[in-house]
Amino acid sequence: MRKGHLTFNDLVNVAVITSSVENQGIAEKMAAEILVNVDPEEQLPDPSLDGEDFMSLLQKAVDDQIEVTPYAKGLENELGMAANESAPDQFSSFENKPDIGVGPGEDELIKTGIKYIKDIRKKEAREVLMELLKEKLLKLGREFERKEDFNKSRNLIPYQPGEDTDLIDEERSLDNILDLGRAIDDIRWDDFLMRQRQKQKRHIVFILDISNTMFYDLEGINSISYSIMSMVPLLWGLKREKYGLCFYESNTHVVKDFYDEVNVNPILEDLVSMMFLTTTEMEKRYSHGRTSMTWGGTLPGKSLEWGYDQITEISERGDRMVFIFSDFVLTQPGEETEQTSENYRILQRMSDLGVRVCACVSPLAHKSIFRPYTQSSIAEMKKLGITMIDTYKPSTFLEEVQKFMADA
Repeated sequence: MRKGHLTFNDLVNVAVITSSVENQGIAEKMAAEILVNVDPEEQLPDPSLDGEDFMSLLQKAVDDQIEVTPYAKGLENELGMAANESAPDQFSSFENKPDIGVGPGEDELIKTGIKYIKDIRKKEAREVLMELLKEKLLKLGREFERKEDFNKSRNLIPYQPGEDTDLIDEERSLDNILDLGRAIDDIRWDDFLMRQRQKQKRHIVFILDISNTMFYDLEGINSISYSIMSMVPLLWGLKREKYGLCFYESNTHVVKDFYDEVNVNPILEDLVSMMFLTTTEMEKRYSHGRTSMTWGGTLPGKSLEWGYDQITEISERGDRMVFIFSDFVLTQPGEETEQTSENYRILQRMSDLGVRVCACVSPLAHKSIFRPYTQSSIAEMKKLGITMIDTYKPSTFLEEVQKFMADA
């Protein structure tokens, strides 16, 4: 509990300790088998969240072979071929799973976990493996958080006359003076080292597209999953900042505004579970009684307005950022409506006020079947100076986000 969370190994250890058995090896094995609800006759590796063992648990819990099917509805004629189109080069490194003999990276384990869990029918096994998947995403989030903390405090710089003397690090300054071999009369102002002034507070808006096109997949992973597997560790890593969060399709669904005091864990659990919903299931969760006639379209305007209002009403000075997770299927080919023009005007107003916007782009947006619907919107956003970061690999995504945030 000192870590602030429970891991799969913690659950196994609790089971072993409370059972008071003599043979702990057998007890650990039995506990792991019960937790993932697998065949007790099959040999199970020692429970672990690391590479090959995680893959083994996934494989043992799956009932059938994976089949890729479109998850969206209502756009079959226009975009239905997306699920059957040949995969891009970066998808071809594995079929149903990476070669665990060569040590798959964390990104591939996460993506393979998503694909396997979609086909697990046993509720108990599915829930446990979803918890393992969330733990892997939070591990990335904790690494991101540590890097951010390090970046905020890592550098000591020479003291300059006129700076706040309270910023001087006395112990490190003394070490520096001794290392330089200075006599007392020779000590200079810049021999003293001071901590850099703390960076500005951050105010962040997260906007997630949950419209119909986000549910088409390639190689078993859809745009919702790509967005969330990058968004979860980012949200965890920035949970101490002021942030707001909303989802959009034809309607806007506000999850948290800046001033809501909420526990981030239920939000993260909901996000992880959304990776395994169909668009119909998503509609039932968020429609709040609306009919399917009002569900599923890509209308980000109201969400952008909400984000604009949230981030421009902040009275405190600080670094203001908006992260939009989407496939950016915003227009019909060659069609420019007043509605889409207004979307760009809102983004332009944000930029004019110093708000920095990052478009977090699903890799499906670059597929040929989607490009007629995405190329104009992506080109317009680039003209506005919006940073574009792909969500294909969560670890690479987080590295790019850190560069984006460091440019403040």
